[in-house]
Amino acid sequence: MSDLQLLFLVLTLLYLWECACWTSRGSVAFRSWLGRRWRVAHPGTLLGNQRGGFIFSHPVPPLGTVLMGTQFPLALSPESVLVTGASVARQLDQNGSGFGWSEIQRAEARGKKVLVNGQLLLKVHSPLLASKVVQLLRSLTQASQPEREKLIRQASRDAFDGPRIEQAWHDLKGQTSGLRLATNALFIYLFVLSPVLIWHVGFGRCWLPLLAGLLGLTCTIAIRFHRAHKTLFPAAEDERFTHFLIFLLSPATAIRALDVLSRSLLESYHPVAIAKVFCPAVRFEALARTYLRELRYQSLSEGPRQDVTIEVAERYWQAVSQRTLEDFLKRSGLDPEALLKPPAPTDETCLSYCPRCLAQFTTREGVCADCGGVPLARLKSKV
Repeated sequence: MSDLQLLFLVLTLLYLWECACWTSRGSVAFRSWLGRRWRVAHPGTLLGNQRGGFIFSHPVPPLGTVLMGTQFPLALSPESVLVTGASVARQLDQNGSGFGWSEIQRAEARGKKVLVNGQLLLKVHSPLLASKVVQLLRSLTQASQPEREKLIRQASRDAFDGPRIEQAWHDLKGQTSGLRLATNALFIYLFVLSPVLIWHVGFGRCWLPLLAGLLGLTCTIAIRFHRAHKTLFPAAEDERFTHFLIFLLSPATAIRALDVLSRSLLESYHPVAIAKVFCPAVRFEALARTYLRELRYQSLSEGPRQDVTIEVAERYWQAVSQRTLEDFLKRSGLDPEALLKPPAPTDETCLSYCPRCLAQFTTREGVCADCGGVPLARLKSKV
């Protein structure tokens, strides 16, 4: 293998790495190649761990779009704030507690980290989400307890705001039409046109024109990205400047510039609300059923704790989240109780099932160990 062939191999591997996106448990990716049909992608188990896994963007033109939705990573109550099991990285102190609102003197975001009183509360998957979490914490800290309850309910409802999701998507398309064209052009230039010219003309005769064209495309992408990012995320100056420099220096990364914008666009919205806007009814109902079961039948390993204050706070947030989701489903024309109906028995030996994961059992009573001790429910007979 020649040095030039090795260079293209390394470039290809680097590009494929840029197509991979780390997604935390509790988050959902929505992928579309042509922008018409959207599919739901959950973090993989093969390339992942208990915290999350990789999802992959469409690697070939027209490159496609990736949107991310996530559950709010904190449990909020009028008395305290806690990190939930669905958070991107659980980074609590040895007592496993969060903070009472009266204890919070300072909340700040440093990159992807959310700090309270200088201590790490949690780490999320983008600086933009960290900033939004800190803004909410500051407003709740300054509010009285009755006002705090209203703000918590409102924050829960905001995650299901369909019109805002549609407007954000409309804004993204309006700001990135030229960027999308430039990134697709760079892919073709880098992986199709350049190898063909080098093969027929020779590297020594065409390297300078190829380099000039490459610089022109990467500069175009960096500038268009900077403009779009400033319009969509005006407060995220550090992230904007960092990516601007990276795109100038790394053509393989510049091809995925649109992903940087789209992944952060809807990350503060609930996956079910995003599915309602983008996905067919069947996929929307399937995702809604999954999240509703997780809220209604909470895993005992994620629920009650020795600290009564923590348990009360978690139950409060669970109740608020469940009520918000059920209200949203009713407005969307779905019956929550119908979504939770028992599955059909796999065979005559199956007598019960786990209402959380839907696994079936041959015993009439017991608990589901995989779900942390959720009590089993009776299956209805086929007859």
